[in-house]
Amino acid sequence: MEDNSTILRKIRAAGVVGAGGAGFPTYKKLDARVEQIIANGAECEPMMYKDREVMLQEKELLLEGLSIMQQLTGARRVTIAVKRKNSDVAALLRPDAEKLGFDLFIMEDVYPAGDEYVLVYEITGRQIPPGGLPLHVGAIVNNVETIVNIARAVRGDAVTDKYVTITGAVGEAMTVRIPVGTRFSDLLALAGGTTLNRPVVFTGGIMMGGVENDLALPVVKTNGGLIFLPADHPVAVRKLTPPAQYQRIGHSCCDQCTLCTELCPRYLLGYPIQPHKVMRSLLMTGSEKERYSLWAAYCCECNICSLFSCPEKLDPKNICVDAKKLLREKQISRTTEELKELFLDVHPVRSSREIPITMLYQRLGIKPYDRKAHFRELNFAPAEVELPLQQHIGAPAVPVIKSGDRVVKGQVIAEVAEEKLGCPVHASISGIVAAVSEKSIVIKG
Repeated sequence: MEDNSTILRKIRAAGVVGAGGAGFPTYKKLDARVEQIIANGAECEPMMYKDREVMLQEKELLLEGLSIMQQLTGARRVTIAVKRKNSDVAALLRPDAEKLGFDLFIMEDVYPAGDEYVLVYEITGRQIPPGGLPLHVGAIVNNVETIVNIARAVRGDAVTDKYVTITGAVGEAMTVRIPVGTRFSDLLALAGGTTLNRPVVFTGGIMMGGVENDLALPVVKTNGGLIFLPADHPVAVRKLTPPAQYQRIGHSCCDQCTLCTELCPRYLLGYPIQPHKVMRSLLMTGSEKERYSLWAAYCCECNICSLFSCPEKLDPKNICVDAKKLLREKQISRTTEELKELFLDVHPVRSSREIPITMLYQRLGIKPYDRKAHFRELNFAPAEVELPLQQHIGAPAVPVIKSGDRVVKGQVIAEVAEEKLGCPVHASISGIVAAVSEKSIVIKG
């Protein structure tokens, strides 16, 4: 195998970023020495099948990617994390994984099992420091699709395609591999359309994903799925509630029952996060508001507090998001001494407070829309794609082509300077560049 620096350059040049989260450039994450690699195939968001299908369709590349990661990092242990509901996938992977010395770890069917803080604790027994990274406890966590893309990159293939689950109120639920930049409307048509008069689309998941009305938006490298639901579905309505409204309701109705805190997965892991105290900040101004906002600093935005715990259907999660924004603007944080005192051992009843996925479906009211979204090999070629220039954490890519140019699939169309954090963007289809802006490039097939 090639030397590490060559492999890392290939991973960067191929545009590999986190396929299941915020899009952190993978070459940077892998430029480290660790004890433990974790392949995140837990996929804890309801109705999502993308990671399951990646593991089924790309077993060889997944194991190849893990071997590459092991060489780069010197990790002694490699673990593939899979939910109990996908025990058949684990059984398929186990023989070849064990030949390579890799472990399989079966997660319970609870939410949010795919959170990297949870994964690292369950597999290694270590708590990542507040605000820290798995690297701080000798671990690296990557989504299974990211790992497949690592293998492809070393083989010489850029990230031009994306696995996506299309489900909800559609004609046929499915998981497909499509060109990055395909518009939501094209994917809806691919799944047989919808009978809804006013559909909205959840991007990335019901719990942590956003809600969009614009079906002309494109799929990016970090999207895992599109869930189409009625615009008046209770979860959609709550997610689209403007800040002034949810703040006003929280100000007047929160009775400090503490359920949002008692079921918070990060609180149960010992972190200084207490949403019920953040709710108190709605009643305050000045230094007192800032002091209570500190209890939001380590919120992972899993939405259990807002969409499951609160008996009054208030929105502690968004109040925490607002509080974190305040802390950033005013550059306020806990002192090292405070964190030493407030960072606790894992709560003794944590396991009994994890949220069963079946109970989550019931509480969200999404069971009628849940169907198996198995992989369909469609070789879909959209008429056009729109490729955003910032599909990753770091500096946005800068176009290196112009309108009217002919490009081929896999060609670099936007670059990030070598000294900056970021990855290039590649043409996901062959065709003519129809438009170039500061934010995106449109290619017509």
